[in-house]
Amino acid sequence: MAILSVFQRYERKYMLSEEQCREVLDFLADHMTFDKYCVGEQVYGLLNIYFDTPDNLLIRRSTDKPIYKEKLRLRSYFVPENNDSKVFFEIKRKYDRCVTKRRVVMKYGEALELIDTHKPPKLSDDSYINTQVAKEICLMFERYPGLAPALFIAYDRMALFGNEDKELRVTFDSNIRCRRENPTFEYGTDGEQLLPPGKRLMEIKVPGTMPLWLAHYLSGHQIFNSSFSKYGKEYEYYIKLNNK
Repeated sequence: MAILSVFQRYERKYMLSEEQCREVLDFLADHMTFDKYCVGEQVYGLLNIYFDTPDNLLIRRSTDKPIYKEKLRLRSYFVPENNDSKVFFEIKRKYDRCVTKRRVVMKYGEALELIDTHKPPKLSDDSYINTQVAKEICLMFERYPGLAPALFIAYDRMALFGNEDKELRVTFDSNIRCRRENPTFEYGTDGEQLLPPGKRLMEIKVPGTMPLWLAHYLSGHQIFNSSFSKYGKEYEYYIKLNNK
């Protein structure tokens, strides 16, 4: 069984205080519904392994803000219990302001095999893998020699989707923590905090134009979008630390 998800959308990011976050959530209650994983407004975890070259080529290019950039990451919603646990291998590309994400579900053992061999893993009868996306991931390893796990990023997420437009998503990320040493799932979810205390990162993800009701609320409350990348911000701190 192959499971393939392709997303194409525009993403806007906003840095909020806890008070702003609560006010926005109160406003969104009439227009949006919490994701099924957010029972009673509870957050769920996201664990990510970002891949890069030994000289940090991908993140260096990304921070230069080119018209086109791409990232490769492995994502899980929990620390994999064994090689049969489901994980998500994702290629995230951005052209101008439009984000395209190609994602494939794999068993953790299959993902490890791909990382080790740079070849699509052999499929078992109960595999979830989509061979086309797996080939695209392997091509990234060819295109960027030395590509390997470089950074672990974990955070807690609250997510909502539009009542009228299900493709409208708003997410709130907090407790963002990063780790360059041992950037694998096996070492747990600990890491250095990325955001100052009391801050949350809100992301609005839309397939096209933002709904007027949401745009009016943001402008009326002087909530303005900002350029923020979790990997980019961590790399900024990393460079400052290593230049001392």
